[in-house]
Amino acid sequence: MHFLAPLLLAGTVLATAPIIIHLLNRRRFIRVDWAPMEYLKLTLKTNKRRLRIEQWLLLALRTLAVLALFLAVARPISSGTNLAGFLSVEGRASRVIVIDDSLSMSYQNSYQSAFERAKNATRQVLNQLGPQDSVSVVLASNPAQPLVRMAHLEESESNKLISRINELSSCQMGSHWISTFEDIDRQLQESTFPVKEVIIISDLWAAGWTVEVRDLFDRWSQEQVTVRFIDIGEEPAGNRVLHSLESESRIALVDQEFKLTAVIQNAGEEPLKSGQALLTVDGNVTPVTLPEIPADKTVNVPVSVRFDQAGQHVVTLSIPADKLLEDNTQRKIINVRQMVDVVLVDGEPGLNPFEGETDFLALALSAGNSNWQVTQAESSNWKSQLLTAPDLIVLANVDQLSKERVQELEELVSLGTGLMIFAGDQLDLELYNERLFKGGRGLLPAQIDKIRDLQTQGLVIEPIADSPIETLKSLTPELLSRVRPRRFADVSLDPGTDQQQVRVLARWNDAQQSPAVLEKRFGEGRVIFWTITADKSWSDWPAEASFVLAMRVAAQQIAADIQRGENLIAGEPINYELETVTVPQSGDLNWLDREASSLEITFGNIDETKTMLSSPAIRFSGVAEATWQTPQLGEQSQKFAINANVEDSLQKKLNEQALQQFLGRMPLKLIRYQGKEMDLSTDGTELWRYLAVLLLGCLISESMLATWIGRRR
Repeated sequence: MHFLAPLLLAGTVLATAPIIIHLLNRRRFIRVDWAPMEYLKLTLKTNKRRLRIEQWLLLALRTLAVLALFLAVARPISSGTNLAGFLSVEGRASRVIVIDDSLSMSYQNSYQSAFERAKNATRQVLNQLGPQDSVSVVLASNPAQPLVRMAHLEESESNKLISRINELSSCQMGSHWISTFEDIDRQLQESTFPVKEVIIISDLWAAGWTVEVRDLFDRWSQEQVTVRFIDIGEEPAGNRVLHSLESESRIALVDQEFKLTAVIQNAGEEPLKSGQALLTVDGNVTPVTLPEIPADKTVNVPVSVRFDQAGQHVVTLSIPADKLLEDNTQRKIINVRQMVDVVLVDGEPGLNPFEGETDFLALALSAGNSNWQVTQAESSNWKSQLLTAPDLIVLANVDQLSKERVQELEELVSLGTGLMIFAGDQLDLELYNERLFKGGRGLLPAQIDKIRDLQTQGLVIEPIADSPIETLKSLTPELLSRVRPRRFADVSLDPGTDQQQVRVLARWNDAQQSPAVLEKRFGEGRVIFWTITADKSWSDWPAEASFVLAMRVAAQQIAADIQRGENLIAGEPINYELETVTVPQSGDLNWLDREASSLEITFGNIDETKTMLSSPAIRFSGVAEATWQTPQLGEQSQKFAINANVEDSLQKKLNEQALQQFLGRMPLKLIRYQGKEMDLSTDGTELWRYLAVLLLGCLISESMLATWIGRRR
């Protein structure tokens, strides 16, 4: 036992006060013989023994009360248990040692990371276990592949295992304890000894702990499984997190600005002063100035890059380092394209320039811009042609579509192809609603009620985040007021429409605020419906400069994004679709920015023309490159960017009460790691509450006994 305030123990000397007072009171009386007292002696003699016992009890209660008072304020703590005593069990046991290797375990204090402390604790645990026990050692991120499985560790095997543990490093995956424990449960079912024990070595950060684990712990409690925790974590003290590096531009083109947004959180208690981040593009480093970030706030920082050639490019952003380095960097693979393939389907071709439905569109998308490859097709021919897979398809005043062509469009859009639909006099409204709207299940964002004549002045852009035409909000009201349709397609929105899937991007400036531009997300693709024509038959807008801007930004925002799974989060497997007929036999995945062994990748058929490249779950962050051989094209490669799972950056540590809630009926057995050396011990239990109860009991008992002794008898 030890005390948190040992100096206050000096007050226990006052416990002698009742004894001294008792002795002094005895000396105050002078014995005088008096004849009548002889008669009283006979009476007192019979009560003398009882009175003496009562007085001694009263004296003991008063002395104990003073002792309890000063012992309580000195805050005594019961002695802890050493590691050997903590791990002791009766009989031979099947033990599973779980080492937490999640992202939070790379949190660094002044001299070592939490994962280094976990490895130290694991070595000390293994040194305390005898060869008679069956031992499995697993990593929380990969419990299905133990370092050893149900082994009886002799000295040589134990040394080999410790050497292997010394070489381990934490991964950048997030914690998911229910999955880890379910895998451990399967291992316990295969264990040989009746005594079963799970030893969890973790920093006990709250991320990854969910209520689902309670049922499993309750069952383990019924099955007499013992669970012990070794807490190697420290109280976190602030952290900066680069949550994501999101693309604002849907496609990246050569020699055009590509916009990204970095989401940065300051989870510390102090403001993060403005500083510099490092933006790396294909190995070239450029500083980026960061604004000051207040405490416990998140800011969005715009970042823009340019690429001088097509192909895969690696973009990396790193913010200033802190105690948790792995969540300070985000990597992104960007596929840069030489041009965007656009097919304009003209429902009413003209004989002269700018008389066709798509002439103004073709000019808006291609004039002065070599990045757009525009193909104009007459609807009568396009309907019967084999449908290719361009990046964007525009239907301008196309009268009707067959069910088969609609189905083909749905497949393309669901895979990411963009689709724009313009209204016109030729539209068969009944068939459009039947085949394209489909009661809200089709490509069309809304049901077309009728074609309406109405003079309106101006276009009102809705304040919607991630709107394909958001750029038009920067135009002056005078420019937007010059958009004056004479006719437009009047639509009706179902009140139950999912606003995440269907959105009104702009409205006409009429009394009803009629929808002018609508958007629908369909699978991986997006559909925009313009309620006017693409030519000048319903408005003079195609002759305005704002029309060129509107068509370009809308087309670029909804055109097909060719990202196909190159960007992942640690813990996810690679599943990448290849355009090849012959399935490669083998390949490797090698790290480009970290020292780690290569990973095996596999290939499997999807259909006659496509192959899937797959890998196990990737546990580490970084940039990796897959390489393989094909008979037709020779050696092929593909880069992948894997980012840390920043959900594990949540800086909240479980206390004993919070941890017990997850354990259910399982009693909490916890030991805290105190340092690098063999110094594992429990903190013990503070006893002042028990002493306070004892003090209260003494005072109540003393009052009652004093009243009893002082009664008239």
